Amino acid sequence: MPALHDDRWGLRRAVSRRYPSPAALAADPGHAARLSTYLTDLLAPYDLTVARDSSAAQSYGEMAVELLPSSPVDLLVLAYDVPDVSPGRAVSTYLTHVCPGKPMSFAVSDQGRAAAFTALSLMRTYAATHPRALLIAVEQADLPYDPGVPLSLPAAHAGIALHLSAASPAPLTTVTTLPDAAPSLSVLDGLSATTVILGGGLAALADDVKADRVVLADPAQPMTGVWEALAGLDLATAGRIAVADHDPTLHYLCAATFG
Repeated sequence: MPALHDDRWGLRRAVSRRYPSPAALAADPGHAARLSTYLTDLLAPYDLTVARDSSAAQSYGEMAVELLPSSPVDLLVLAYDVPDVSPGRAVSTYLTHVCPGKPMSFAVSDQGRAAAFTALSLMRTYAATHPRALLIAVEQADLPYDPGVPLSLPAAHAGIALHLSAASPAPLTTVTTLPDAAPSLSVLDGLSATTVILGGGLAALADDVKADRVVLADPAQPMTGVWEALAGLDLATAGRIAVADHDPTLHYLCAATFG
């Protein structure tokens, strides 16, 4: 791994947002028709059907655009869980075109709650050459199609943006993602965190956490909840922050430490 830009590359600012209104694309008849045709063709081989009412839909692209900064970014990573299916647009590429600085971009998906942790690990390896980085994680509260399997969706459309840079007030010191793991606080061993944020997958273990402050994420927002809680902290006074969660479906055990 290349050397970090300096030993304080990490979190400069965290922003969270809920999206109570439908996306603009949901009111576009032309887009609705293209989406219906695209999804029908995509799902037909699996005997799945397109949902008739997607009036409350949000697209990852539209949510992410509202989280973009006004200042240039060197690296942009989008993390998401349930697939966004908007025809004719690769979301991370779309964001690269509209994000200031025309950054290099990646997307991390199909990892559930681990996606943002995996993204942080990836971004850290680019810190030497891309010191101004932006991580956006978004989740949708409904889908414009029938997934064909039982699926627990978030309570609200939500997104978070983690602004990372050199000389940050909360340097990213560790990132851990363990596959095929049971719920455990082992990812916090030896971290000596002052503030610990636990996602819903580890909430039942909160009483066993050894820290000055334990914050429980909103369980109704499985992917963005821990980061939304992080955005609610004062980085200057929170001390060493650990964020941890476990995905009960994909069995990833994750933690990241700032400060």
